[in-house]
Formats: sequence, C-alpha cells, structure tokens
Amino acid sequence: MTFVCDGKFFLSPAGPEDTSAYARVHVSALGASYRDIIGPDFGSRMREHADEIAAEDRQYLAQPDATGFIAWSNPSLDETNDYGCCAVGADPDLWFRPVGIALSADAGPLESWEKDIGAAPIESPAGLRLRKLINLYILPEAQNEGLGSELLRAALPTDDPAFLWIINGNAAAARFYRRHGFRDLGEVFEAEGAWAPSTTGRMVRGLEGS
Repeated sequence: MTFVCDGKFFLSPAGPEDTSAYARVHVSALGASYRDIIGPDFGSRMREHADEIAAEDRQYLAQPDATGFIAWSNPSLDETNDYGCCAVGADPDLWFRPVGIALSADAGPLESWEKDIGAAPIESPAGLRLRKLINLYILPEAQNEGLGSELLRAALPTDDPAFLWIINGNAAAARFYRRHGFRDLGEVFEAEGAWAPSTTGRMVRGLEGS
C-alpha cells in the first residue's frame, strides 16, 4: 500500500481477486471518458457489457507478467478519531472507495481485436522487453490531483519501452501521455462493436524515434 497525492489516495496492487473493484471503476470511467467523443449513450452501452469487461479485466489481471493497481480515495483524511490521528478505516464505506485503475503487461502477439482492425505488431527493442499499457482510468471526482501520473509510474516504470492504444480525439489523454514521454504514431483504425463510431491508434515510448 502506497499513499500518494499528499495522502488523498493510496495505491494497492491489483490481482484477479480484485476484479470486482477494478471493473467497477473501469466501467464507470469509460462512460465519463468517452461520452463527448463517441456519444452520450456510450456509458449505457458499456454498462450493458459490464460482465464482459469484468471477465476481460480478470483475464488481464491474472497474467503472470501483469502489473495492476487500484487507487483508493481517502475522504476521511482530515478527520480525527479518539487517538488524535487521521481516521484511516474509521468509515469503511468511505475509505474503501476505488477511484482509479492502471494495468500493464508484456506486449505479446497481437490480440484478436488488434488483428481485426488491421494493426501491425510493434517490434520489441533489442534486448529489452516491450510493455503494453492496457488501461489507465480515473473517475472524474479524483482527477486533476496528480493521481494519473502516480498510477502510470506505478504500473509502467519509466525505463520500460511501452505502447498504448488511445481513442483519437481524446486530446486530454494525448497531452497527458506526451508529458510522460509518449508520442503518437498517427494511426487511424476504425473501432468496432460498442466502440464505434470512433477511431483508435497507438502511442509509444522508449522506441526508436520516440
């Protein structure tokens, strides 16, 4: 457990046993993140697929090379208890409230959906492992506190060459990742299924030319 952002949040490692909390943030954050890009009904479409999203999250979290984290809010930070200290654990309903997630894993062969949209593999640097940032999401209530940077550093150490997928038009996310050393490959792939109509592409870090 690691406290971040002046104690406003703490990060805990996430494994498959944490799928429920992880997926709850994932589904909620998807709707908030993309309703202005994909459409106002995107959140409801994601909720309809909540079980599928949770199953996919569990599969990723169970990978032996996965590095996942959940960020938890501490709204009781400024309260005190009878012992004169901050009320950590004083109200479990408030304390144990997940507000952010991040997950990376080694970049293996293309996934089926990547093949379906026509993506080509990204080559690993010689002698180095290539990581893939699978997701990083923060609920609106916890944004603009520096939590995204903390989650990214935890899930994807800065010495790891890496790539991620981003929905084109998500300017705020693109700016965030550029600040952390990623560059846009300029790809435009048509998203499918619940993600349509939108396009997606990759950003990379630590690769030749990045």
